[in-house]
Amino acid sequence: MSWFLAGHAVPGMETVVDGTYRRSLRLAHGPAVVSCRLDRRRGGTVLHVAVRTADDRNVPDALDRVRLLYGTDVDSADADAVLAADPTLAPSVAEAPGIRVPGSVDPSETLLRTMIGQQISLGAAATHTARLVAALGDPVGDDAGAPEHGIVRLFPAPAAVADKGATVLTGPARRVTAIAETARRLADGAVELHRGRPATEQEADLLALRGVGPWTARYVSMRVQGDPDVLLDTDLVVRQGAALLGVDLRESGRWSPWRSSASMHLWRVALLDRGAYPAATG
Repeated sequence: MSWFLAGHAVPGMETVVDGTYRRSLRLAHGPAVVSCRLDRRRGGTVLHVAVRTADDRNVPDALDRVRLLYGTDVDSADADAVLAADPTLAPSVAEAPGIRVPGSVDPSETLLRTMIGQQISLGAAATHTARLVAALGDPVGDDAGAPEHGIVRLFPAPAAVADKGATVLTGPARRVTAIAETARRLADGAVELHRGRPATEQEADLLALRGVGPWTARYVSMRVQGDPDVLLDTDLVVRQGAALLGVDLRESGRWSPWRSSASMHLWRVALLDRGAYPAATG
């Protein structure tokens, strides 16, 4: 989880400094900045969360969103038991017990950031997204806290991306147009993304959007719906991990209902092989 958040952090709205992840949140009673730190202890890991906000009514919502992001409500022991029963995954489960699937603090943000990041590197995606945040994101308005947390803006609201995103984003015209069109549909309520929707219905709506393919639809369901049984079998890194372990992804039924966690393990195996994932993070 720490590796994932650090790898995707967008300057201006997210930072990772000395193991503490911070980000801005757009909440019902104004913006907030959350600081999250994982503390390893004998027998488990504790997630410490601090919330800075001008309105205390934001605190419960902020904490709920952090729970979703870190997957703290998932019974990882059940997932580990199922996945460890497969000899091909057992070593990864032993090395990284309790691995979590990253959730979402804002469904619209998750979809738009996923579209921005399609077919480009993590670094390039962060650069493009940071440009969007700097140009269109509302100020956090926490001048007193900014020197400590380094967060200055929120991810732009869908309406802002719909209106001006095409003038800020660069890259293939079709991709930029698709992002702006999706933002407009999110702003107008034509596309609904929320945890309570059946994943199949949400994925059908997403696939009807220009520029959204099966991988994006399933990835968004995994993160927004918290669907524990999404196998990202078309993902290049997942496929590389499966090849390294000699796994046939067409025979994944034995991992159900924890195929999302299996996807995380296959990601981890591939990235470890590349040297892109620090083994010490687990």
